[in-house]
Amino acid sequence: MIEDGFVQMYTRDFSALAAKSESGLEVEAALHKRLAEARAHATLMDSRKTPGHLAAIAERVKLEARRTDALHQMRPGADPTAALARRRVFLDRVAEMLEADAPAADRATMAVRP
Repeated sequence: MIEDGFVQMYTRDFSALAAKSESGLEVEAALHKRLAEARAHATLMDSRKTPGHLAAIAERVKLEARRTDALHQMRPGADPTAALARRRVFLDRVAEMLEADAPAADRATMAVRP
């Protein structure tokens, strides 16, 4: 069984990095570090629970990217439409990086939701 707390933790972290990026902070190094940690942690979770943890994070990050109620994470005065679009681009890129590392069997079962 995929651990939902595990998936939520990484989704929250990637969402926070998107917010930091929106506020002008440089987050690429932190993003790559957190991606590496997610990959290693997912491998461990897959061996102890069931396979598919990295794919589950990617799917949840895609869902998070499509949320339109994340305005509380944006800097004051920002154009909400543009900020949400940048957030979506950032999180979709994260999801793509996670998917690229997910085992092929896990990628085959991933469903993209609008």
